Amino acid sequence: MLFIIWLIFTALFFTLGCFYWKASRKSIPSFQVSERQMPEGIDVTVKIVGTDLDQPLRDFVQDFNSYLDYYNKSSRRQNRISAYGYFIASATALFSMLLMECF
Repeated sequence: MLFIIWLIFTALFFTLGCFYWKASRKSIPSFQVSERQMPEGIDVTVKIVGTDLDQPLRDFVQDFNSYLDYYNKSSRRQNRISAYGYFIASATALFSMLLMECF
């Protein structure tokens, strides 16, 4: 009976490790700004009080993408650490199961 319990823990921890490893491979893509569509041959810049109207949006996109990069790296690190922990727990449960069989 104890053998089955250790086998269930081994499978559960290994499955959770795989889940977190797969999650560590996903990331949020960078934010892209669509360029304004102007008719052919027309080159227009929009300025208000001498400031380019699109500059605050470009600044926001740069800052937001920096945040996304930080978040993706942090999330990847956390998920990998969780996956390693579950793989170690799975190996420990497997080792315990084998010890129970030997003794």
